[in-house]
Amino acid sequence: MYDDRSDPQTSVRLTTRLITEDGVRFIFGPYSSGITNATSAIGERYRVITIATTANAPDLYERGYRYLFGTLPLATTYLHPVLEMAAALPEPPEKVAIITPENLFAIAAAEGARQKAEELGLKVVYFARYPQDTTDVSSLLSAIRDAGADMLLSTGFLQDGMLIVRQAKELRYNPKIMGFTVAASIPDFRTNLGRDAEGIMGGEWWAPSMAWEDDFFGSASQYAEEFEQRFGYVPTYHAASSSIGGYLLQLAIERAGTLDTEAVRRELLALDEVTMFGPIRFSDKGVNEASSAAGFQIQDGQIVLLWPEDISEGSLVYPKPGW
Repeated sequence: MYDDRSDPQTSVRLTTRLITEDGVRFIFGPYSSGITNATSAIGERYRVITIATTANAPDLYERGYRYLFGTLPLATTYLHPVLEMAAALPEPPEKVAIITPENLFAIAAAEGARQKAEELGLKVVYFARYPQDTTDVSSLLSAIRDAGADMLLSTGFLQDGMLIVRQAKELRYNPKIMGFTVAASIPDFRTNLGRDAEGIMGGEWWAPSMAWEDDFFGSASQYAEEFEQRFGYVPTYHAASSSIGGYLLQLAIERAGTLDTEAVRRELLALDEVTMFGPIRFSDKGVNEASSAAGFQIQDGQIVLLWPEDISEGSLVYPKPGW
């Protein structure tokens, strides 16, 4: 195990070292679609399977690679539950704005949200990209407010989400729905924003309250309890997806009865499992096509799952509370 410091060049160098010097037979990929895009090319070259547990940009799985498997559903579906909840309201929002940083994952999630919104009959009145690591989105938010958008979706990360909320408050822009991808599910989002996080919605790949379970980890809640006891914090989907990646590789190796790459690959493709992370079934491209995102809203400082309706833990607060 090496720390790539979230730097693509470092990750490429360390991945090469793992294969050519350390002699590893299987790799658990790095964090993010962008870095995995680079490292998985090395695994493919050397015919070493990469289990990508936090990389789900569609482009990764459209390159014809044989040795890349992702545990997450595709990024394009991340905000689908938020849009479905909005469209199902008696008086849904009329105009949608979507903004995204220039990032492989985030752009895919934004494009997927735009397509879904249009399918549901919601009007997308504003769609824009902005540079990564920007510290000012006020001009974008002003344009969105002037366009009359009563639903704002962002596909950035934690810092993006907090920046957007703070500057929206400064501009007194308070849409009926604000929805985020990664940002809203991370505890620091709620901790740092406090009451300003109330009513914000998001997509979620996994939560401890979900009713999934398997023979190894037990239920999602049991996994979360054991994880917190061991590591001192409640796990997010990042940890759960990574844990299940290890479990799936274990199952494939056991069923193959060998460490031979092609035999293990065949068993990975044959998996059809229900796990504490949810259902897992890989397509020929290595995509987990059995799972999907859930929708939630922050209420009283906690994540409350609301969509699909059969897993709902409460009722949607709509419109979101004002600043």
